Amino acid sequence: MLNIYLPRLGDVRARLVADMEQNDATIALLAIGRRIQSARKKSRMSVAKLSAKTAISTRFIEYIEEGEFRKLPGRSHVLGFTRSICRELALDPEEIIQVVKTAMYPAPMTEFELTIAQQMKRPLVAKIANMLKSVLDRITR
Repeated sequence: MLNIYLPRLGDVRARLVADMEQNDATIALLAIGRRIQSARKKSRMSVAKLSAKTAISTRFIEYIEEGEFRKLPGRSHVLGFTRSICRELALDPEEIIQVVKTAMYPAPMTEFELTIAQQMKRPLVAKIANMLKSVLDRITR
């Protein structure tokens, strides 16, 4: 006999939230890549010339312009390369680095958030947690 277990609503909701957050991060990284590419083109600079000026591989510059930051070798490379490129293109490196950090390296969950995440399997708790999150998001904007 084959037992099929359907995922619980809380599990599905948690996956949907994680997918939405991942999509938001991907969109933010794509926007940063486009912004960098636009600034490079506005400066009438080729990828090869930017590579020569920053000593960053053309392949890595292309990854950044495509929003594919995850293809870079590690956090220090992601942040360092992005900062160097921004400086060369007269973009505000700190503003862009903050977006990249937020998208790629979200802050670890607090103990409270972990407790809420564990309780998300309960429909009422999930509803309350989502309402609290939306209120907090509105306040922090």
